[in-house]
Amino acid sequence: MKTTIYDITQECRGRIIAVSDVHGHGHYLKGLLKEVSFGKEDALVIVGDLIEKGGNSLDTVRYCMELRQKNHHIYLSAGNVDLARLGTFLDRSKGHGKRFLGELYWTKDVWGCGLFLEILDEMGIALSQVNEENVAQLKERIDAEYAGELAFFHNLPTMITCGNYIFVHAGVPTDRLETLAQEDGFQFLKTDAFMEQEHQFERCVVVGHWPVCLYQKELDCMNPVFDYRRHAVSIDGGCALKKGGQLNALIIPNPYALMEEITTAAYDDYPAVHAKTAQEPIPATICIKYFDAEVEMVLAAGDMVKVRHKSSGVLFDVPEKYLYRRGEKLLCSDFINAGLKVQAGEALKLVMRTRAGAIVKKDGQMGWYFGELEA
Repeated sequence: MKTTIYDITQECRGRIIAVSDVHGHGHYLKGLLKEVSFGKEDALVIVGDLIEKGGNSLDTVRYCMELRQKNHHIYLSAGNVDLARLGTFLDRSKGHGKRFLGELYWTKDVWGCGLFLEILDEMGIALSQVNEENVAQLKERIDAEYAGELAFFHNLPTMITCGNYIFVHAGVPTDRLETLAQEDGFQFLKTDAFMEQEHQFERCVVVGHWPVCLYQKELDCMNPVFDYRRHAVSIDGGCALKKGGQLNALIIPNPYALMEEITTAAYDDYPAVHAKTAQEPIPATICIKYFDAEVEMVLAAGDMVKVRHKSSGVLFDVPEKYLYRRGEKLLCSDFINAGLKVQAGEALKLVMRTRAGAIVKKDGQMGWYFGELEA
């Protein structure tokens, strides 16, 4: 995949609204655009991974197509997940049927959903009816019946530029983009932990891909991460991946605005609640991130269980719903056992109720609240 760059500077007449990693959560995108009063003078830049992992990839694509048809300025750069799924579908080389079928079962087993699973469902075709012998014919039918949806993903640029801003799914080593023109573009869609690198830029580089909550080692926070020294911003709010995940937006006033002029917004569908009583902060004894998430069961009792973190040996209580298996390993979703500082009457988002208390989100930050909540 050759690196391609699309510049939208001359097309921008209003604000630039940047989001990333929508992952099939079209309802989040709709809610967020309503919250920021998205208008026809504004540009929406989706920084990769529009589909997969959430349950409404097909509707999400169609919503973006509808916005574009209504003369909204909608721009989509490539994401690693987008290209991987489309690439497997477009592949017609030897053994393509087996690979495509394997990916369908993989997405069903891991995420329980996916763009092509949704297409099959809409066509009235059960996954069990698909086999290596009929995959080629099935692909031809999808090509014909979903030509518009598939065309939306054809020839996506590796990155989008707009004045002082570079939008790329995972990251670049330099903002001298002319030096990257001959390189394989997929590497810029799969750069993990970009904000922990030391590259510095003159233009502001906006990325998604790596959920922002992974950057704070002693917090579980879903808000965008700004590095004003390096001129970089990471915006993946963990939508569809993380408990408490949200869809973040950068609101950039114009193509030449300073980073300090950027504002942010976020959307999720967790219920809004209010704290009836105040709570002082309670320090965390454990903060689990997915790259060090293996635990072992100590005591199972109702909706809360006691586990031991394998690498640190720390014992902690966690909602049973946070645990999942990957092969023989028992893993814990991202989790922190800190209690948030909360004022009486303060607005919170309710992520989960347990017999021990409530896991809530306050201004993007996850933690426990042990008092009473009211709508």
